[in-house]
Amino acid sequence: MKKAFQLFQADPEKVLQMQNLTDADFEKAAESEKEKMVQMHKSVSYWQDAWRRFRRNHVSMGSLFVFILILLFSFIGPMFIEYSYEEQYRSAQKLGPMEYSETEQMVQTLMKNGADGFYATSLKAGSASAIRKGNWYFTSGGKTYAFTIDKAVEKATLVFDADGDPQVYIAKDKDWEDGAFKEVTPVEITDTPAEDAQVIELSTKVFPHVFGTDSQGRDLMARCMYGSRVSIIIGVVAALIVLVIGALYGSISGFAGGKVDFVMMRIVDLIYSIPDVLIVLLLQVVLKEPLQNWFDSSSLGVVKALSTLGVGIVSIFITFGLLYWVGMARIIRGQVLQLKEQEYVMAATVLGASSSRIIRRHLLPNCVGQLIIQTCLQIPSAIFLESFLSYLGLGVSAPMASLGSLCSDAKETFLLFPYRLLFPAILLSLIVLTLNLIGDGLRDALDPRLKN
Repeated sequence: MKKAFQLFQADPEKVLQMQNLTDADFEKAAESEKEKMVQMHKSVSYWQDAWRRFRRNHVSMGSLFVFILILLFSFIGPMFIEYSYEEQYRSAQKLGPMEYSETEQMVQTLMKNGADGFYATSLKAGSASAIRKGNWYFTSGGKTYAFTIDKAVEKATLVFDADGDPQVYIAKDKDWEDGAFKEVTPVEITDTPAEDAQVIELSTKVFPHVFGTDSQGRDLMARCMYGSRVSIIIGVVAALIVLVIGALYGSISGFAGGKVDFVMMRIVDLIYSIPDVLIVLLLQVVLKEPLQNWFDSSSLGVVKALSTLGVGIVSIFITFGLLYWVGMARIIRGQVLQLKEQEYVMAATVLGASSSRIIRRHLLPNCVGQLIIQTCLQIPSAIFLESFLSYLGLGVSAPMASLGSLCSDAKETFLLFPYRLLFPAILLSLIVLTLNLIGDGLRDALDPRLKN
């Protein structure tokens, strides 16, 4: 039997054809040989199994990858660019994607001609347009270069060329012609800076405006980064508010049933009958002054953090907490009405489990598919609401940007500068699309009734 067992492993059909078998061939197989035929499967948890099935959905995995790239672009990207969403550059107004201003082209030419650093007043953010008089110094190659400016020089560029003569000079931007300055003013250099000398930071390159700039000279890519960050934060926080309120309200209504369910659902119907847009606008107007006074008078860290978001964003959160949870509550109520008739709920009730424990441990976990898909769908809804309010001037406060406010700012100049609307609109569309596809994939992976 031992030999027959080994032959069966190699070729089962060949055993049936063999005629000459002896008694020795029918010896009992050893335990180690039997174990080879047993296929042991490693046990996996519920979440591991859900992740395995989610990975099989290539569309959802692709959407997750794109959404992660958007998150990196929004939250990590600002660390790698030199511009801020609020800084205005006078010489870089109305630039197209990857387009350089005249001053930026000038300093790029200087660097190609051998300059080791520059300080151009026209490339600095804000209203400063001159190199102020006083004592200054900078370091390069381990050496210190100190100098004194007797009077302020307007719209000028300080150039450092370690191998040139002079090594440091100042030239006015208006004197730039045919790739060189017509007139320069040499600066006398010393090794020891004065006691009141201030450091001057020289630049060695110009960071491009990848998405271009707006009419005020603000970098559009930086504003898209911060704008998508603000929109995502608003969407996620608003969706979590809706999730908590709607899930608790719907599960309590469905599990309690009877008169309690009737009264709670009539409240939901009443909220449904209220015109959302009107209430949103009224809340924005009514809450603006009290919230601002609260922000100004409170010293709590949480309140200070909320004040940085602005009154408009906090009002959006309050609006979602008051109005937009009713859809989630109805869906969860319907799920709970079906699930509470299941045997495991009856068993938990007989064993003495409290209503809150049954809801938390048995009913809501089995609604996880609907909870996740509705939460993911609520995020773009919150983003669209914020965009609508920003369009009316009641959402994000300037100079802070969101994707909605960027689209609103670009609509008037769309025919002349279509890229100003194109970039934030593409980001907004990608966020909404990827979240919808991720929500569908998570629903299929987490819903036990769809397990295959």
